[in-house]
Amino acid sequence: MGVRDWLAEAFRDEPRRPSGPQAALALAERERYEATVELLQERLAELELAVEDAGWQRLTGESAREFSRDGLRRIAALSRLFFLKNPLVARAVRLQAIYVWGQGVNIHARHPAVDAVVQRFLDDPANRAELTSHQARVLKEIDLQVEGNLFLVLFPSPVDGRVRVRSIPPDEIVDIVTNPDDAKEVWFYKRAWSVRGFDPATGTSSPQTRTAYYPDWRYRPAAARPTAIGGAPVEWDTPVYHVRVGGLSDMRFGVPETYAALDWARAYKAFLEDWATITRALSRFAWNLTTRGGAKGVAAARARLGTTLAAGASAEQVETNPPPLTGSVFIGAEGTRLEPVRTSGATTSAEDGRRLLLMVAAATGLPESFFGDVSVGTLATARSLDRPTELKFRDRQTLWADVLNDLLQYAIDWAARAPAGPLPAAAGEADPGALHVALGEDPDTGEPIDRYVSIEFPPILEHDVEATIGAIVAAATLGGNAPAGTIDPKLVSKLLLTALGQDDVDELLGEMYPEDDEGQDAAASTAAPPAEALVAAVRQLTEAVRALRAG
Repeated sequence: MGVRDWLAEAFRDEPRRPSGPQAALALAERERYEATVELLQERLAELELAVEDAGWQRLTGESAREFSRDGLRRIAALSRLFFLKNPLVARAVRLQAIYVWGQGVNIHARHPAVDAVVQRFLDDPANRAELTSHQARVLKEIDLQVEGNLFLVLFPSPVDGRVRVRSIPPDEIVDIVTNPDDAKEVWFYKRAWSVRGFDPATGTSSPQTRTAYYPDWRYRPAAARPTAIGGAPVEWDTPVYHVRVGGLSDMRFGVPETYAALDWARAYKAFLEDWATITRALSRFAWNLTTRGGAKGVAAARARLGTTLAAGASAEQVETNPPPLTGSVFIGAEGTRLEPVRTSGATTSAEDGRRLLLMVAAATGLPESFFGDVSVGTLATARSLDRPTELKFRDRQTLWADVLNDLLQYAIDWAARAPAGPLPAAAGEADPGALHVALGEDPDTGEPIDRYVSIEFPPILEHDVEATIGAIVAAATLGGNAPAGTIDPKLVSKLLLTALGQDDVDELLGEMYPEDDEGQDAAASTAAPPAEALVAAVRQLTEAVRALRAG
């Protein structure tokens, strides 16, 4: 029975209504009685909600499957605090970021003109500060885990098609407007934020609240584009790309991936604090001294322990430096003893909290060995990782590959859509509602320009380099002594460089296979390298790797 149910049961019987001259007085008492009951019910309802919110966030909003924005803000704020303060949460988040981005990523397009647009987007200083540099990518991965949402704002140039990226703090997005007939089709993101305005005349500043709507990057209505919604402007020129993780598929906002681990991380922290308190209490007194003579004997012993000089020293030699004892000394008269509380059979150790640590590991999807306990891991575990953990990291890499591909395709579209853009658009391409622009033909081949962009992550695991190179050689030669023509020499070189863990494979391939003025590989336009030279180079590479591993 809830508190309100108990209150209603307790006051179910109304007071008797007297008659006669006391009717007016009884009516006033009844009104006071009803007001008191109503006040108590309201206060108890608030207490019940407070107790409920202390352990679980309330599910409110449009449906029972959606968190309210205030609830998500509290969850995100708590997640940020735990990431900055709690070692377990920080370790889990940083490890995933390292595994996802620690080895970099190779991005290039097949067509040289498209690749120039791609590299322009990646090398733009503004984009590097926000997304495309190594540090920015790692920080964005951390933000995605801790907050569950990324809102990237795209700034395309209508002149040359250059696209730059910035981000909006998730707390500033107060609502996501979707198609009434299709909840998966996002139309607008409502943003409310505060800026501090400055008055030059008075030299004072005051906060100002602003509201605006940003269209989704895929929402391109051909007509009926309102300039304002409810008095707030619509920023059609700066669409938003939303990345979300956690939660369910029908949630508009993502949920921090650390949310499931917060309670257990707090419990493990509290357990270790209690264990440290017990250990500190037991170590407070390290010596037990029993002396005769009652209070005088205790005082004499205390004075004796307050100096390093022996008995019989002169008055000039008296000093107050205590001896270097570890811990404090308990001094008592005969019959007085100080003993710690007996904990036989219920001894508490730091290892007893392992189950709490395992709950954090389960919530973050990482094995126990990743949290500092190397005794549960082996060399085989380190090399093979474990299949669920490997797939977890590869899954996140696939997500980021999709995000980067969408952004790069958006940059390619604007490079063809802008009047001074570096890419040609197909003839008759004039549909403003089309998501992607059809590219024109290559003047050399007459074929439509290929807009494919390759996004490749190095292997997560450190495989046996010698075995990998041997497999590449066997595939290229089919076990013979000369290339069998099954794999292009440029692809063989790319596979070998990737197996050796080179950071910028595309740049090295460009140096090995330079292109002529017509965009063709110079190595392909001239005579191919002798088969014996290729085999000898591969053999030398294999021997070098074998010697390196043996040393």
